[in-house]
Amino acid sequence: MSATAPLPLFSLLDVEKAYPIEGGRRHIKALDGIRLNLLPGQSLALVGESGSGKSTLVRVMLGLERPSDGRVLVGPAELGSLDAGQRRRFAREVAYIYQDARGSLNPRLDVAALLAEPIRLHRLRPEAQIDARVDELLAQVGLPTALRHRFATELSGGQVRRVAVARALACEPRVIVADESVAGLDVSVQAQLLNLLRDLQRTSGIAMVFVTHDLGVAAYLCEQVAVMYLGRIVETGPTARILQAPRHPYTRALMQAFPRFDAPLSVSLQGEIPSPASLPSGCRFRTRCSEARAECALTDPVQSPLDDGRHVACLHPLPAASAVVPA
Repeated sequence: MSATAPLPLFSLLDVEKAYPIEGGRRHIKALDGIRLNLLPGQSLALVGESGSGKSTLVRVMLGLERPSDGRVLVGPAELGSLDAGQRRRFAREVAYIYQDARGSLNPRLDVAALLAEPIRLHRLRPEAQIDARVDELLAQVGLPTALRHRFATELSGGQVRRVAVARALACEPRVIVADESVAGLDVSVQAQLLNLLRDLQRTSGIAMVFVTHDLGVAAYLCEQVAVMYLGRIVETGPTARILQAPRHPYTRALMQAFPRFDAPLSVSLQGEIPSPASLPSGCRFRTRCSEARAECALTDPVQSPLDDGRHVACLHPLPAASAVVPA
């Protein structure tokens, strides 16, 4: 008898998010037909250019914005229909690490108070054990206990990010959502934080959603990747397969435009991302696609499964052999 497949932590079913413009006469679809699952313990990277809809998707997943259409499920329950007790549990089990880590921390609280606050809020430890738990969290993210009485304004950029990670862990979550959490840091500090996040995710079994425009970060940190373009997921599947041989022309163009130390930069992703208020007919990527054909202007492709565990929204997916990006 086969084992029962685990229930996804999140299921997004044909999710749309539209914003009114011109006094409500028209709408911009920031998300359009998103289908996505996050399984327990899974690490997922949301990748795409600015304006692709990554941050909007995260806000909808966190319940900060309601979808205009479609369903967001947390386990078996509809996110928008959770009662007060279920919402408190959701707030504990899904932790968010902001891109602006320093701005997300109360400047009036020292590090110990910042980490103790969610422990008290969710009643995760008796009062007498909170100080010891704070020291555990500092050690877990590689910070000395001597920093417990410092304020966020007294910390370096890397230390502030580690405190933000520790504050997320203080809730004992099942999912951590991180929005460009290593952006703007020195390369060495980025590497330290990525190692920290990867080790925490693998040793603790916490699921992770990592928002990034950096394919190198996605490759290092996450098992699954979802590539977004203008509110759509155009390719999703195992990270190693997608980065070794992308099947959507947009994914391939992103990879070829990614800087490398051992080769000159080949800028193959031409043109600017179109305005979501004036999308091209048919496939929304066709105006920048080197593989575009006449029918691409007539038909808007939907995600279709391929035979290697991934889904691609393209009328003419790249052949697996020719899609390999040179090493």
